[in-house]
Amino acid sequence: MTEPEASLRIAMKYVQSGEACKNIIVSIDGAHIKTLNTVYFDIVDFMREHGYLKCDDNQTRWQGEYQKRGFATRIIICSKSGIGDVTIALNNGKTLYIESKKIKSGSGGEYPAMREAIGQLMTGCPDDVNTIPVVAVPFNSKSFELSKKWSCNKRIQNAGIHFMLVYPNGNIEFI
Repeated sequence: MTEPEASLRIAMKYVQSGEACKNIIVSIDGAHIKTLNTVYFDIVDFMREHGYLKCDDNQTRWQGEYQKRGFATRIIICSKSGIGDVTIALNNGKTLYIESKKIKSGSGGEYPAMREAIGQLMTGCPDDVNTIPVVAVPFNSKSFELSKKWSCNKRIQNAGIHFMLVYPNGNIEFI
């Protein structure tokens, strides 16, 4: 699962659960989408396959607003750095500030992916009692094991960092 797919699956889950009180912001690095003539991830097709249509005036760009019929909350896709990969304002007054990562290829790829996300949260997440920093990675047995283990780490607990596992079917497990 790519990083953009993980981020978008999270956003979709929160739109459909009704837990988001505002439009959800998903910031995606353009290099994860396309370089020159090589397309790595077709956002417009992915969103369409999941029932989300582009609803802004610029139909030629992948950035913009997407909405699913029957849901008021929109997914706003941009490519701004420094704002987290997914930002979700929740009905309970909290905000999820999520750094998504794909699992690096090779043995033990979960370690560098999850450590990178933790580092980004430690240096970039707003220091606000209502902001919940979250590491989001695709589910596999190792990411599950590390999430369980690291969520018990005192330093990670003191930083308030949580873990979210994203399944290929769109389910999410919040640890």
